[in-house]
Amino acid sequence: MANEIEVKLIAEQQVVKSLLDMSFEGVSAIDPWQTSELKNTYFDTVNFKLRELKIGLRIRADGEKLIQTVKASGRAIGGLHERNESETELDEFKIDINKVEDPYLKILLEEALTDCGELDRVFTTNFTRHKTLFYFDDGTEIEVALDVGHIYYEDDSCPISEVELELVTGDPKHLFSLSRRLISEHGFAISNASKARRGYSLCSSLPVTHRKMSVIELSSGTEAEKAFEIICYSGLKHWQYYEQFLDSSLAPDAILQMYRALLYIQHVYQVFGSLIPRHATSDLRANWEWMAGFMDKIVTVARERNHIKQMLEQELASEEELAQVVAANKAELAEAVAKFKELKASPRYNLVMLGISEWLFFKQWQNFIEEGDKEKLKAPIIDFAKAQLEHALKELRREFGPKIKLDTNDYLVQVDRLRKALDIGLFFGGLFDSKKRQQYRQPWLDLMAGTRELALYKYVCHTFKAHKLRDDKDIEHWFDRRSESVLEAMEQTRKAMFKARPYWLL
Repeated sequence: MANEIEVKLIAEQQVVKSLLDMSFEGVSAIDPWQTSELKNTYFDTVNFKLRELKIGLRIRADGEKLIQTVKASGRAIGGLHERNESETELDEFKIDINKVEDPYLKILLEEALTDCGELDRVFTTNFTRHKTLFYFDDGTEIEVALDVGHIYYEDDSCPISEVELELVTGDPKHLFSLSRRLISEHGFAISNASKARRGYSLCSSLPVTHRKMSVIELSSGTEAEKAFEIICYSGLKHWQYYEQFLDSSLAPDAILQMYRALLYIQHVYQVFGSLIPRHATSDLRANWEWMAGFMDKIVTVARERNHIKQMLEQELASEEELAQVVAANKAELAEAVAKFKELKASPRYNLVMLGISEWLFFKQWQNFIEEGDKEKLKAPIIDFAKAQLEHALKELRREFGPKIKLDTNDYLVQVDRLRKALDIGLFFGGLFDSKKRQQYRQPWLDLMAGTRELALYKYVCHTFKAHKLRDDKDIEHWFDRRSESVLEAMEQTRKAMFKARPYWLL
């Protein structure tokens, strides 16, 4: 089974086709372009078990040849795709599980068939592929494939217009250099979505799968550097997963999830600052801060949208009373989403995401670390994890200690500190007993839920006053009554939090 390393970029079809006539600086030779018409049929069970297992299974018709392909889930970060792939030629147009070479994949496919029944055709991709090899003076070879066509599912379809740059042999730096040129000079954008994922997105019977930031599974022997990489990839994967919803009605919630991932990634750089020097992440942090600044407006408007929905669900105001508020929020949101999509298509955004991928792929932080300090990166993560969890607890005790009196504004000011502490628990919690971890974390999660409730009440009061929906005295009385009960519960939660023995010390 081969391991693919490729970068996938997208552009308008005429831009993709224009590459056929281009010359490329640094490329010493180019093979003649070969053109083929490819038709791929993707298979799955009736309840999409293979999609659940993150396995792609297809038959490709390439002229007279029939090729069965199984692709296992890999990593796709900043356009760079790394995944396992198995290909076998078939004698007839019929899936043959016995020809799958990888034993693990074969077992998964057999279990899916046993549990969920026979395989059926799901969607097809029909496209023209222009393919060549780029040669470099140092012996590097990169396969370049231009794909132009469509994905079909029943009566629906979406276009294919992409270029795939796959490293055949040699130095991956040429892969990134070529990608940067296509982005900066020709307007290409990064694509993290495979044709299979795009095909599945057309299937209306498939429910949208929402993802949450979850505990990272590490072992106590995992090297610190490896743990850093795994945690970084987790945050980037969350960001990129929600990118796919920007063209749908889910865009506001998707952007909030992307912002959640952005904060998570910033916390990674902060927490690992004693192992990965700050000057090694300075460019990355500056780029994420630029992104955060751009997102500030849309995040605010998306949160307001959620507050409005809660006001209606809890019958705090009628639809008639909030009609003007809803209309204004809808217009602001549409404008903000459009601007964010423009940003996502811009060269700067795509170069930033490619740069993050390159930084991780080449482990560029190592260039900033003295030889004597590199041993720290090879040390097991467990002691570092305990130290970071303990440090986070001390910070929280200083700001949230049971003897400290906190009002609504105090809690809202400290919410970022609380979120960072919870993220540290996600980074390292998998090293410890899950039941004890969950029991210890729950009060902290309850405290975060309390801050969200207080934020809602603040927004309700602001809306009532701004639109004169209630008398000022009634608003103040309502807020005091609602917030008092929440604050009382949060006080009890804080006392319980600091009495419990931390799970990393058990």
